[in-house]
Formats: sequence, structure tokens, C-alpha cells
Amino acid sequence: MTASASANEGPLSFEEVFDLVKRNEQAHYDLVYRTLLAKSEYLTSIPNYDGYSILHYLVIHGALNLFNQVIAIPNIRFILLTKSASKPNKDVLQLANENRLKSSNHRKLFQIIDRLVQMDKFAEYGKNNQINECKKMLELDRQLVNEKPPYRRYYLIHHLAYANNRQAFDELCQICQFDMTLLTSDMNTASEVAFERNHRDFARYLETLSPQMRAIREQHQKDKQKGKVSSKTTAEPAENDPGLEKQIVSTGGNNMLDCFTCPLTKEIFRDPVVLSDGFTYERTAIQQWLDLGNRRSPMTNIELTNVELVPNTVLKHLLNDIAEKQKK
Repeated sequence: MTASASANEGPLSFEEVFDLVKRNEQAHYDLVYRTLLAKSEYLTSIPNYDGYSILHYLVIHGALNLFNQVIAIPNIRFILLTKSASKPNKDVLQLANENRLKSSNHRKLFQIIDRLVQMDKFAEYGKNNQINECKKMLELDRQLVNEKPPYRRYYLIHHLAYANNRQAFDELCQICQFDMTLLTSDMNTASEVAFERNHRDFARYLETLSPQMRAIREQHQKDKQKGKVSSKTTAEPAENDPGLEKQIVSTGGNNMLDCFTCPLTKEIFRDPVVLSDGFTYERTAIQQWLDLGNRRSPMTNIELTNVELVPNTVLKHLLNDIAEKQKK
């Protein structure tokens, strides 16, 4: 891949994007991100001519910002502890540990991955209803109860609601405090998850413990009746252009539409910005979230390292390109 690559080109081939990352061509990382939005399966694929994946090389190079953005891509096929093909086989945590002294970015990346590994293990225990294992981890770190990796849909409370496990919920309430207002990645409360699974008694029980949870669910119902979906922010979303939606889907499928949709407003971006959690939001929506005093990610509940809003020029340019095609 040469420096002449145009921002108007489509996704790169696997060989092209792999070569850019392997050679640490930071000037073209926008193209890498653009490609992974459409071809997330490239991230952990290991070519037969190399021992590492793109994910491994991001860690080796300490590509902190790109790593954070990539793991926040909607519906990404992400295998955190992907092993290298070369001997000895190493996962991303081992590589991050080996390289952590190279720079401040390498050190931060190791800290992020180390934390992700713990959260991922905890989330998997919750998903599989292994409550005793959850308890063991919570005895060492109670913050885990209200955190999740960016690429996971549910917090622990949602897994319990999905499994209708009120007994486990009550037991865990004795050793930790659930944030009852946490939302899934598609903006549902734990009671909404329970209602969807027809676990009505558990859903109502949760809402008796948290009137705010009930208020959020009822607001969601009102918004859906009006043809929109809201979050815990109060930003008013602009209406989606059906023609633009159709053009986006025809360009890259429903996953591409998710990439162009703000997780808070559920509307196509107008002014996309990236927060330090790696997620892209509509500027007005995330600014309102921050103005309310929130200093944790609305998608992971992890404390934000900073509250700077960085324009996502890649998504903005892609949206402009698709909008131009729609007009033709």
C-alpha cells in the first residue's frame, strides 16, 4: 500500500491493511480503521506468511488510539487472547507485558489489556451463570460488577436478568452494589432484558429496587412509540434519512449502519466524535452526558482517562462519500 491511497477508496484488501500495520504506517492508520469498520474479521486473522495478526502488531507498536477505536467497533469479532502462530505462541497480553517499558503508550496499552482480560473473564463467568467464580473475582475487585469490555453487550446484571437468576442477584448484593441504571450496548435496562425473556417477576423485582430503572424503561417505551430510541441523555436526535440508511446498508451491510449510528441517540451521525473510551458518539449527545457530571464511559462504565472530544474524520468522510453517492 502506498502513500497515494485515497480516502475515497473502499476497504483495503487484507494483505494491504496487514502490511500497513506490520510496518507501523501511522500516516495511513485512518485507512486501517476505515477498513476494519467494514472487515472486522481482519483484526485477528493470521496470514500463512506471518506469525502475528493485525491485533498483535497494534500491541507491538503501542498503537494505543487505534487499538481503543478498533475494540469499540460495533459487533467486532474480537478474540482478546488470540495466540500468535509463531513459536513460542504468545497472546496480546503477553506481548503487551513484554513491550510495556518501550513508551508511555505501550505502558497504557498493557494496563488496558490487562484490565480487559479480567473484565472479559468476569463477563464470561456471568454469561455462563458461573456465580461462584464471579464471587471469587468480586472479592478481589468489586468494581468488576459494574464494568464490561467495549465489545461485550451485557454487564453482569443483564446476564442475571437474562438467566432469571434472582437468587444469585440477591447473594451478590450482599458483597457488592449493582448500578441499576446500566444499559446494554443496545441501550436496554436489566428489567427490559428480563421482560424480553418473559421473566416478569424478576423484572418487576428489579424495578421495585430501582424506580430509576423503571423510569428509564418507561421512557424507552414512549420514545419507541414516537419512532425513536433515547438513552440516559436527553439529547434530541435528528431524524434519519431513510435514503441514506439504505445507501449505507447497500455499501456495507447492517454492521456498517451500526458503525454510522450513535450508540446514545441511535441516529446516524452528523458530527461524530471519539471519546477516550474509543467509542464514537454524536457530539451533542456525549457533551450532554459529560455536562451532567458523568466521568465514566456510557458504554463500559469504566472511568474515562480524559473528556476530550476528537472529531472522527474517518466516519465523517465516509458519510459524506455515501451521501454524495446517494445524490447521484
